[in-house]
Amino acid sequence: MSNRIQYTNDFSKIVEISFYHEYFANTNLNNIDLIPDSETAELINNYNLILRKKDNSFFIFKNNSSNVNSQVFSGAVVLKFILKFNDLLFLNFTDMPFKYNQKFILKTSESDKSRLHPLTHTDESILEPYSENGIVGNVIVEVNQNNEFFGNEEESTKGGPQKFYARFNTRMVKFRYNFYFSGKENDFTNYFVFDENSNNRFTEFFVRKLENGMTVQSFVLPEQLKMNENYSHKLYLKQENEFSKSFNKFLPHPTPNNLKYDLEENTFFLESFIKVK
Repeated sequence: MSNRIQYTNDFSKIVEISFYHEYFANTNLNNIDLIPDSETAELINNYNLILRKKDNSFFIFKNNSSNVNSQVFSGAVVLKFILKFNDLLFLNFTDMPFKYNQKFILKTSESDKSRLHPLTHTDESILEPYSENGIVGNVIVEVNQNNEFFGNEEESTKGGPQKFYARFNTRMVKFRYNFYFSGKENDFTNYFVFDENSNNRFTEFFVRKLENGMTVQSFVLPEQLKMNENYSHKLYLKQENEFSKSFNKFLPHPTPNNLKYDLEENTFFLESFIKVK
């Protein structure tokens, strides 16, 4: 069965709620679900509405053949939903406090009737404690203030749908590479990291002991980066040695699952562990 939304003359799209995230190349936050609360589910049923999802957006369709144009249905309608985040790493790459048991309250603001948070991106001001484990969102929108969709006996749906959106920002991090040898060798003399795209060469390494007792040579990329699906850096570990001129090891970008907060430096690091030889 196709997930494509079919538009027919029997239905009109009246509400569109979209979610965006700066982490993704296309900024679409797709791995979510929007679940009506009990009252909204009952209203959707009583008003003969249909809720559908496509990519990062959720749509509500009105049946044009239904009787909701009666004055009985006039007045503003509040719709409430639970926003479920299906990506277990959502909090890793999202610029919000890194803790669970919190709820995101997403509702329209005075400054922008379409945006579901006060500022350009979501921030700490929308957070509330959550009694259960994990994170969740509450989405609250108000429609039909002027009887655009319901309770107008003179004409059916006026104009297009009411559109709402939420936009999440991505977390700022630094890349930290941790190099180790498989054997007893631990001489890191003459190694350096080279960025092929910028032609920058980095030679600053420091010894670090991990929580598991392993000693590594660590390198931190100096600049702070916004986490992203794609980065512009193309990094290699090289060695300036007459016997190892061909040593050239590609360094993959660290992934969101290896996020670590350093309290002393007040910095989030994306870690990568690389076996040198």
